[in-house]
Amino acid sequence: MKKILSAFLSITLSLSAAAAFPVNAAAELMHATFETGLDGWTARGTGCQVAVSSDTAASGSQCAAVTNRNDSWNGIAYTLDSATFPAGKTISVSAQVKQNSTPQAVEFKMTIEYTGGGGGMGMGGSSTYDTFATCSPMSGGWGTLSKEGYTIGEGASVLYIETEDSKCDFYVDDVIIVEGSGGISSGGDNPPSGNYQKGDVDHSGKTNADDAVALRDFLICKSATVYKDTADMDGDGSLNAIDLALLKALILNPPATTTTTTTTTETVTTTSGGGGGKTDAKTYMSQVKATLTKDVPGNVKGSDQGKTTHFDYMSKKAGHNKGAYVWLPPGYSDSKKYNVLYMSHGIFGDENSMLDKSWAVREMASSMIQSGEAEPFIIIFTQMFTDPNTTGSPGFGMGITMDVMDKYDDFVFDLTESLMPYVQEHWSVMTGREHTAVAGFSMGGRESLYVGMMRPDLIGYVCASSPAPGIVPASDSFLSNHLGSYNLARTARLKESDFKYSDSDLPYVLLIGGGTNDSVVGTFPKQYHELYDKNGTMNLWMEFQGADHDARVGCPLFYNFYRAIFKA
Repeated sequence: MKKILSAFLSITLSLSAAAAFPVNAAAELMHATFETGLDGWTARGTGCQVAVSSDTAASGSQCAAVTNRNDSWNGIAYTLDSATFPAGKTISVSAQVKQNSTPQAVEFKMTIEYTGGGGGMGMGGSSTYDTFATCSPMSGGWGTLSKEGYTIGEGASVLYIETEDSKCDFYVDDVIIVEGSGGISSGGDNPPSGNYQKGDVDHSGKTNADDAVALRDFLICKSATVYKDTADMDGDGSLNAIDLALLKALILNPPATTTTTTTTTETVTTTSGGGGGKTDAKTYMSQVKATLTKDVPGNVKGSDQGKTTHFDYMSKKAGHNKGAYVWLPPGYSDSKKYNVLYMSHGIFGDENSMLDKSWAVREMASSMIQSGEAEPFIIIFTQMFTDPNTTGSPGFGMGITMDVMDKYDDFVFDLTESLMPYVQEHWSVMTGREHTAVAGFSMGGRESLYVGMMRPDLIGYVCASSPAPGIVPASDSFLSNHLGSYNLARTARLKESDFKYSDSDLPYVLLIGGGTNDSVVGTFPKQYHELYDKNGTMNLWMEFQGADHDARVGCPLFYNFYRAIFKA
């Protein structure tokens, strides 16, 4: 089953996302994808520039980039011809917008200019402006401008996308106008008419890998290409990782169908679909549980015989280079393939933090791989903070704020879209969840838990040492409600009831540890463990008496993790 799942996921990850909003083609009045040009859109305002860009995309591979804005009304414009958009016609409009220029939320708006004197484009004549849709995405996230059932007035001349008061550069993608009061959905409750089956996320009439890609991208805030009526697999009213897991299970194991074939000698009944078996993660984790120990042999923390090298890679999410270290085990050879462990630091740390010998991260790996106690793997020491305006760690001077928390959570994009591909290109590594692990301390522990739940298709082993609070709503001495305000999709994912894995996505090892005297994160590590238990997700918990927020938890936890990873 693991091989089948890996094969399926490799297919889904190679597919491009579906169009931003599926619509009835007969009712479509305009659909700008910017895949082959600007599709009739132009710049608004002196000096403002609009061009096709491949820097990012809500779907496909290109979008429109709006730059060199001297005022908030400078933006992107589309001329509405009176034959297609006459007065009295009812339309529904949707567009995807994104900005990377400022860490604060930026309010975007969609406006129609009505001209009484033929000025057009806001350049003279008697004009009025009707703003009918707004949204406020944070930096790096796509937001949706949409309005269903808008009735065009007399003299409609130009449709604008602009900002309320910011002059930031921004991107636009998947602008759709359809006739009527419905037909556009972004995970809402009002799908277009049609008899669509559960799992047909994009309402294409089929349930297949395209649907898994669309729902996955929606959940990681990459696009909003889903219909809630068919994407809500468990019927709980929200869209989350559980729905994605159920959808993948449906695609891999479709309901059995029976066909009867008559021959001259016998009647043969065959059954198709419904094949495959369940993952053995629970069985394996039970076996690991029986071997857990708090005693780390002294000889495994000796000298490091591997090779550590610093490197820089281009982070698409941050828009600039970020630093990391790669540790190669003793005897590393390009002729062999290696598993990969991504090791992450605490808040305000960087790629250097977990190199400290007190953690024995490299020393234990070196000894245990050489002795055969651990499978061979390489270690990537990450710098998690992912911010377009900061090249390294934010430092304590930035403080602990909602925005800082969001920039750490954005590591999920940086890891999967930039760091993993760089590692796969430069070192001889195996891919897939069976060969990929994440681990970390404090904020790194929190992000390991978060990334594991967001991308169970890529990560099969998770370890969190003294994880910081905030994956679900929480308050501590530093900040109230770490949930953040990235966007509604993220907020909906991180309710306490969503803090769980489906059986098919469960990691082979999900290990959490904490000290009873932790003066920084208190009992939050144990609360994560208990919440997993409450939600029916198997996990392993190790509690260290008298330990504070330090390596007295991390060192033995990582020792147990090394013994177990890449062996399921």
